[in-house]
Amino acid sequence: MRLSLGCSWTEGLILSLGSTVTLAIERIVDPVEGMHRAIAGRWFGALHGVATPVQIAHDATSTVVYESIRLVGTAVGLGLDAAVNLRPSTADGIRAVTNSLWGDRLGRHRDRLGIAMAFRDRNGAVVPIGEDFPTPVSGHLVVLVHGLANTERSWHGTDASPGLLTALEDHPDLTPLSLRYNTGLAIADNAQLLAELLEDVLGSWPEPVESISLVGHSMGGLVANTACSVATAAGHSWINDVTHIVALGSPYLGAPIEKLVAVASQGLDVAHETRPLAKFLDRRSRGIKDLRDGAQSGQEGLPLSAQHHLVAGVFTSDPSHPLGAAFGDLMVRIRSALGNRSVESANVMVVGGVKHSELTHDEAVVDQVMRWIEPRPPGD
Repeated sequence: MRLSLGCSWTEGLILSLGSTVTLAIERIVDPVEGMHRAIAGRWFGALHGVATPVQIAHDATSTVVYESIRLVGTAVGLGLDAAVNLRPSTADGIRAVTNSLWGDRLGRHRDRLGIAMAFRDRNGAVVPIGEDFPTPVSGHLVVLVHGLANTERSWHGTDASPGLLTALEDHPDLTPLSLRYNTGLAIADNAQLLAELLEDVLGSWPEPVESISLVGHSMGGLVANTACSVATAAGHSWINDVTHIVALGSPYLGAPIEKLVAVASQGLDVAHETRPLAKFLDRRSRGIKDLRDGAQSGQEGLPLSAQHHLVAGVFTSDPSHPLGAAFGDLMVRIRSALGNRSVESANVMVVGGVKHSELTHDEAVVDQVMRWIEPRPPGD
């Protein structure tokens, strides 16, 4: 008998919740064991060999204990896989968070937990590109690139606050393509994959492509920008059709939280006893680490003909409030979201009363993005 956690279940959709639990236990046990051995080693060392027999017994016992914890973690994981079904949205969310933390080094769990880059529909199913595309198509493509630890569902919004995807689906001349990808990979690696995927799209799209708009939230904005650079260097055809690049709360100058984690890791690395914690923090994914510096460099090759649009959120209702200026949308500061590039004031939006995760479905932001990217008659 399988326990269902949720009101809907899609046959054949399996998330290894057990693999997630097993992986998390493995990642957590390592620093705990390391700290234990470091602290015990210091005390045994202070006794100058007097306690060597005790130390030998201690080390043997602790090895058995920690290996037993790992085995129990594996057993618990297998039990969860056999007993629990998750509704698709919950399953996708767990996998997305797991990938964001350790997606570049999933090891033996890669086949069950890894996310392959693909466009998805509202139900999370992979969308076939070309003649079999399941919805009406147009020549104006809008590529939606989500942020760290998210999926394409971040564009869906809620009943009370419909997301950007809803507005795009309601527009007769725009065809949205919602991307899902492993946010734990390096931004450059995801950009390479996106550039190649869009080249495949251009080669098989059933209608002549007139324009491509790239809309990225948070990390997604950095991935989209870097994909343009990759496409230019590789001579991809799709880059010539890019007309708009929109970044919602993208940390072009870096994310403060990642900078703090990097400093904490360096500080913990000083002492022998806390070095395992430093190693634990340092095992965070390459994707997270890339947010420390944002996109201060490596932006050569962006299409000059494309219009660049930047949105910065501020958690205070008044964008000019000192707290809003200091903390931005609570994840990305205004200055970082606007970057160092020269962008026309008409293509910049600073919106108050919005947190980072709300940028994809805030009504004012959605309306502004639609005004920026909707197709206009020639000469308009």
